[in-house]
Amino acid sequence: MSWKKVLGKSTIRVAAATLLLTQLFGAAGSVSAAGKDVEVHLIGINDFHGQLDTTSMVGDKKAGSAPILATYLKEAKAKYEHSLLFHNGDSVGASAPVSSMDRDEPTMEWMNMMGFDVGSLGNHEFDQGIAALKAQIFGGLDPKEGKVTHAGAKFDYVNANVIENSTGKPLIKPYVIKEVGGVKIGFIGLVTKSTPNKVSPAGTAGVRFLSAEEEVEAVNKYAKELQDQGVETIIVLAHDPASTKEGVTTGEAADLAKALPANSPVDVIVAGDNHALANGVVNGKLIVQAYSYGTAFEDIKLMIDPVTGDVTEKSATVTTTFQEGVKEDPETLAIIKKSLDKHPELTKPVGTTDGTVLRTDAYNNEAPLGNLIADAMRQADFGDKASKADFAFMNPGGIRADLPKGDVTFADLAKIQPFGNTLVKLELTGEQVKTLLQQQWGTNADGTPNTKTLQIAGLKYTADFSKPVTERVTALTLEDGTPIDPKKSYTAVVNNFMAAGGDNYKVLLDAKSSLAGPIDLDVFYKYITDTFKGGDIQAKKEARITNIGVATEPAETPAPANNEPISRAEFVTALVNMLKLDAVSTAPAFKDVAANAAYADAIAEASKAGFIQGYGGNFYPERDITREEAATILAKLVNSPASEAKAATIIAGFEDGKSVAAYALKPLAKLIDKGIFSATDKKMLEPKQGLSVNDAKALIQKAAAAKAS
Repeated sequence: MSWKKVLGKSTIRVAAATLLLTQLFGAAGSVSAAGKDVEVHLIGINDFHGQLDTTSMVGDKKAGSAPILATYLKEAKAKYEHSLLFHNGDSVGASAPVSSMDRDEPTMEWMNMMGFDVGSLGNHEFDQGIAALKAQIFGGLDPKEGKVTHAGAKFDYVNANVIENSTGKPLIKPYVIKEVGGVKIGFIGLVTKSTPNKVSPAGTAGVRFLSAEEEVEAVNKYAKELQDQGVETIIVLAHDPASTKEGVTTGEAADLAKALPANSPVDVIVAGDNHALANGVVNGKLIVQAYSYGTAFEDIKLMIDPVTGDVTEKSATVTTTFQEGVKEDPETLAIIKKSLDKHPELTKPVGTTDGTVLRTDAYNNEAPLGNLIADAMRQADFGDKASKADFAFMNPGGIRADLPKGDVTFADLAKIQPFGNTLVKLELTGEQVKTLLQQQWGTNADGTPNTKTLQIAGLKYTADFSKPVTERVTALTLEDGTPIDPKKSYTAVVNNFMAAGGDNYKVLLDAKSSLAGPIDLDVFYKYITDTFKGGDIQAKKEARITNIGVATEPAETPAPANNEPISRAEFVTALVNMLKLDAVSTAPAFKDVAANAAYADAIAEASKAGFIQGYGGNFYPERDITREEAATILAKLVNSPASEAKAATIIAGFEDGKSVAAYALKPLAKLIDKGIFSATDKKMLEPKQGLSVNDAKALIQKAAAAKAS
């Protein structure tokens, strides 16, 4: 692995420049064999969430922000003779303050300025209810606080699966026809059927969402109507989740593609909602999604026969909007400046710290930053005119950074809670609260403890680690020392990840009631500004959690980082180091792996050895690796593959076996059969869950041992 040492600095610079140019301008498109087809490019984004002035990190490089995204989009449009610009839902909601302070009117203004041609609804468009949704799209006074008047969208919005109760008809027009280059293209809109569970009941009052079966019928119906109007190129803007991993595309958008007839006139389904990458074909339909927050955009290339209107070729590229070497768009900067001038408080720090408000050891113990976040969650306003919740629980894996010493900005808060999770208020019994605490003590694949200590507010407890998990909570009280009654009902605030049973908090699925509410970052920001008023932000340990009987030897007390999710690059690096691979003398071939990246050697070695393939020329090194992805890589170390029938039998023995992606069935079965891969609690494989550093090391060691035997 010494190829980097012999590369001159100029070579590395050329490689990096080539990568950037490819991302900026794309690869040369192919010419249709017919020579007469019209080439149309659909350029789009999804899940922008009003991140006008937010810079994200993709790997170790800055990406996103509207001024950068605008430059990419404008340059992409300028390249092509025929193009359309679209967005696929959640363009607003869970937004940065520069947009949310004025009910996302700055984001709507930005999209109008950019000249978007068509957009669809996402679940966050429903956050404040139907009246607010219509005001944003069609113009008028926003009903929330009555302070913002919307100009309305200068482009078409479409949705076919939200039905207004009063009329029995779609909430907005279900489809629209756009003509470009002499050909017609139809756009049908959909939004995830999970929307009622993602927003408050008030957000969807007055409408209903079609079932999966009804949705397919609606798409078929409107596709037929489009064909009757001479439209044969049909795009479904479906704000439904999808992801493509190891060449296989799964998710609600993929399910829709499978449910449509194989000869359906639908050519492309654009996905959204889960902020992932999708770029694959399912049942003849191209499915595409470009991450989120403006960190990427999709360029869907269609070759259309001008006589029949049929698509003869289709493909897509997803480009990351890296900031380096890219000029910010001045028109976008002007929109941001106008908002900041109106809200000068956004240009100032939200407060300061002395550097002690940290998440240190949050996986094992109470942490000052964990207390601060939990306190903010407990105060969240769910619009139900109720007092603050009894309790709040925050999973440590959702706390992604510390509060810095000195000035603290909104950007710093966004780094701490970057996921845009919705807060959920649940009704739990005291006994369920105790069970929840027990479920924070899990087990790694190698049998070692995997603790994910919840950060809490409104209660205190003592845990005796010399006792079994079911007996470990020896004292459980309110803040004032009053014992929590096992039979009494209490309100508890968690994020939607936990509410869905994430991180093994399965007891939350049995909550008596559930009320979706605001976004976690919005609540955190408001709590910080209201509580500390720009001054010293304070938080400390308060003996909310008392752990006794814990071994103190370093060997038995792993560092908190060992429970952090491991990225794809980190996993491959650990594997390459374990196997001592050293056979590569050239840079890795993946477009998103820079020649001078710290993990470039390892990825090149793993690719050479056949462990990884990537997708579409990319490897996505900084994305957290899932359990099924890791299994697919490690299975290549092990001989004696399981037969199709045997694999199906093995996987069917697990409660969530049906959720395993098709590409991972045989690899997972092989590792399970060899005793390398084991289930989590309650016979669950949890294939889509991230893998911790501890679990990854254990799996790699077992697979390497099996290879050697």
